[in-house]
Amino acid sequence: MGGKAKKGRDEAEGEEEEREGEEEEESVEHVKTTVLGDTATIKRLLDDHVAEVLQGELKYEEDVALSNVKLVVGFAGVGAALASHVYPKPFPHNWWVLLGCCAWYFAMSGVLQFLLSYVELEAFLQLKPRAAQTAGLNIASSLPRFSDRYSLAISPLPHGSLSMWSAPKFRHVPGGADGVYAAEESVTRFFDEDGVFVEAPFADWVKQLVKAYEAGQAQAQGHGQGRAGGGGAGKSVKAE
Repeated sequence: MGGKAKKGRDEAEGEEEEREGEEEEESVEHVKTTVLGDTATIKRLLDDHVAEVLQGELKYEEDVALSNVKLVVGFAGVGAALASHVYPKPFPHNWWVLLGCCAWYFAMSGVLQFLLSYVELEAFLQLKPRAAQTAGLNIASSLPRFSDRYSLAISPLPHGSLSMWSAPKFRHVPGGADGVYAAEESVTRFFDEDGVFVEAPFADWVKQLVKAYEAGQAQAQGHGQGRAGGGGAGKSVKAE
């Protein structure tokens, strides 16, 4: 009996050690690192974590209408290559088909470039409103090259992501555009000297900005200022 009990304890201890080892491996896998001098990679990592906080902890849902439009335009451009291949006549008898396909491809590329350069600008995420009679959220960010100052901005989307062309545009803080809530912080606050990303303070910083934005929008609606979800002067939110 004593031998069986000892064997059972050993097996239980072995299973516990195995679980602890798996938990340690998972924690190591979740550690995010980057090269501190690579601002493009740092910005992408921070933008991704902003999306995780908003869609995970804060339960916002992504507005994919504009993304779907870009996908349709992109596939339409690629479809020109397919049309040029399936046309039955060989070159040079199909020169006018090739010319039309090239013109169509460059036109679709021009539409995508226009959306990127004049509509989306610094925006990287659009979100649906969590409550009726409120506006969606447009999330934009900026991290200039050779700078450590990361800027994050939230502006209202009264009519969804397809109305981005008329939504308030992000400007570098302080100040911002009308209806835009923005915050700026050094990335050194969120990374250690080895480039390991410290998620907790960054998530708190993001949630602080969202809380200020939601409070400002609620106050504007309570006083009847502007349209539903819009209006209000730009705010620069200072991180604590």
